[in-house]
Amino acid sequence: MVSQTFSITRRVEFHETDAAGLMHFSNFYRWMEVCEHEWFRALSLPMMSTTPAGLRLGWPRREASCVFVRPLRCNDVVRITASIVETGQTNLGFEFVFEKDRAGRWTEVARGQMTTVHVRQDSTGRLEAEPIPAAVRFAFEAKE
Repeated sequence: MVSQTFSITRRVEFHETDAAGLMHFSNFYRWMEVCEHEWFRALSLPMMSTTPAGLRLGWPRREASCVFVRPLRCNDVVRITASIVETGQTNLGFEFVFEKDRAGRWTEVARGQMTTVHVRQDSTGRLEAEPIPAAVRFAFEAKE
């Protein structure tokens, strides 16, 4: 199965760098989440919602990792491309490729993965896995 992909482009801001002038590693995780949220928005899907009974639905992270290949610095332009690598009953697995624009050529600088679980939260705050909604499943199915 070949998954569809979604990309965003970001510029490394000064506040995202550390004392050595490199983008702080935690921002790669933030950007993975931003890319995921933008993909949901592009598909007109909610990241969070509430049922008529008042139960909250959302997508917390079960797992996230990132391998760093090259550093990023302030003002670097970066393309983050997401793809679905797993669709379970209650979870979505994403892969993210970070590429830096180097004079018109994109060079990979990092690769991340994230698994999210569709959950409902009751009035006590208890989370329970919930099947992926049909609209979400349909939206993320591979298009031939």
